Amino acid sequence: MSRKLWITVILTAFSMLIWQNALLALDKEKVYKVGVDIGYPPFSSVDQRTGEVVGFDADIARAICKHIGIQCEVFAVMFDDIIPMVERGDLDIGTAGFGYTEERAKVILYTDKYYRSNSIFIQRDQDIMEITPETISGMTVAVQRGTMQEQYLRMTYRDIVKILLCNTFDDVMEAVKAKRADLGLADGIATYTYLRSPSGRPLDIAGDPVPMIDDDCLMVLNRDSVELRDAINSAIKELRQTGEYDLINLKYFDYNIY
Repeated sequence: MSRKLWITVILTAFSMLIWQNALLALDKEKVYKVGVDIGYPPFSSVDQRTGEVVGFDADIARAICKHIGIQCEVFAVMFDDIIPMVERGDLDIGTAGFGYTEERAKVILYTDKYYRSNSIFIQRDQDIMEITPETISGMTVAVQRGTMQEQYLRMTYRDIVKILLCNTFDDVMEAVKAKRADLGLADGIATYTYLRSPSGRPLDIAGDPVPMIDDDCLMVLNRDSVELRDAINSAIKELRQTGEYDLINLKYFDYNIY
């Protein structure tokens, strides 16, 4: 057996050991609380007929919980509340496409990536072909509170634009449609989906995708939940290998978001 193959076998065995130890440490009688964004289709929304939380994030969270053999209940909460609730223990898992920051890493644990996305600016009744300090100087830009997009605006354009903070993704879209904001900045996948819907017809993309925001989207957990994090990371890999991830992906998107 080659040295490379031996290393692969050893790493696989080590990963299985971590996975088995993580599973043994989990409380199988507990109902784990999963938080998703309150309104972020197609990732999360509440079915008005049944009251069920639906969407890609909800489905992936339920599939992971089933795979690792724990009971989960999914709740829709304000995005900006998820990390504080995870810190306090009011939520066990935050599944809302969080980007990595050093500041967040001081208070929560991150899982591995479970999808990826860029970010884009949107406009209405304008023809902005390129986003630069010169082209957007003095404009009002709508962005969802507590997101990586807000952080990016503050780091890059805080002295150039006025930032309009919104509570939800839909609020960002509506602010631009109602011309309370000249531009909006939001997650690319959710925005592409919105633009293809009847609600998104007045809007258009402004400039190119934002390259400076990390495109890895992660789940967050309490810092004491190391075993749960390890179990989730292994489950993500397993769902990818078995094809179950792809089935959930295709339910909401006609392209691979991993």
